[in-house]
Amino acid sequence: MSDYLGKQPIRGDGEYVVGDNEQANSTGLIGSERSASIGVETSTQRVTAKPGDENKIAMDVALSDGDGNSINLDNGLPVYVVPDPGAEIEDYDKAIDVAKNGGTANHDYTTGSEFRSLNVDCNSGGLAIFELQVETAPASGTFATIMRKHNSVSSPSVEFSLKRPKAIASGTIIRVIKTNLDNQPTDMDSVINGVEV
Repeated sequence: MSDYLGKQPIRGDGEYVVGDNEQANSTGLIGSERSASIGVETSTQRVTAKPGDENKIAMDVALSDGDGNSINLDNGLPVYVVPDPGAEIEDYDKAIDVAKNGGTANHDYTTGSEFRSLNVDCNSGGLAIFELQVETAPASGTFATIMRKHNSVSSPSVEFSLKRPKAIASGTIIRVIKTNLDNQPTDMDSVINGVEV
């Protein structure tokens, strides 16, 4: 006798029969009693299942705690509520032909809801300074500098990757000031990335 659709050779008492296996390299699950010395003698627990859809076998599952006790009303499963992961924001800006020797371009993003996990990537065709600022309060018009970074000829890109960035309130402007230090006009790119919840 074999199980669902003849996939594994199983006797009526649930024992696996090696000689009847049409797929010699296939394996099956067998449960063992909890014991200090697990071996053939303790492998007496049969895994139950029933035919599922799409030619699959659905295995029965039961949850237990570390002591083997069933999860029920008297022995609950701990559940923790986490915040909504939110929507990922990737706000890209390309400033074209920023004036040479100190010309600047701002990349502003106004948060639509609470903004978390702020990081920024910037790039310039020439030498540049990038300054990351965040408005001190929604619509205040006052900005606090988080960090300034310089690029170089060998490393034209910079990244503002904060390990534990503060959450930014809805309606607050995140600003990247891109300053061209090269002796010719150049394009300067930036992307503000994070999650709004």
